[in-house]
Amino acid sequence: MTIIDFAIIWLWVKQMNPDPSVSIGILILVPLVVILNLIIALILYFMKREFVALFIVNSIISGIIMFYLFDKGIDRYQNNRLESWNFKLKDETYTITHWKLENTFSMSESNSPGSSAYFLEGKFIRKADEYYLTTDSTEFIIKKGYLYKFRNKSDSIKLTKIER
Repeated sequence: MTIIDFAIIWLWVKQMNPDPSVSIGILILVPLVVILNLIIALILYFMKREFVALFIVNSIISGIIMFYLFDKGIDRYQNNRLESWNFKLKDETYTITHWKLENTFSMSESNSPGSSAYFLEGKFIRKADEYYLTTDSTEFIIKKGYLYKFRNKSDSIKLTKIER
């Protein structure tokens, strides 16, 4: 029964393809799945009592499955649309975001948690194992986890990939 719940919830979440803006929906969906299983348990209480305990246990398991798969659905949505790296220079944290669908990038800087400012946007071009980030007047290269040409032609900065 748990396998069936997993398959149904997985197919529904995959079809729904939830983006982060609907993440609040988890507060409705998890209780809904639990309540549906408890309703089935109540109906079975009057028809086949030997399955009641199974549906009560399954209501908890399916709620956990719903939470997990919904969270993974949001991660999948994000990973299909963007990838990010960050690095630190002095007291500044810089973030590079590759917007996959548009083949563009944006760069932001932050000097304190919770605040950031975008200061650069441009084209993102992938050639084999290298990424070229270009604007009208600049070109950066990401290669093997390093950013080249950020401040001057000869520098290289170690990037940290942001995993979702």
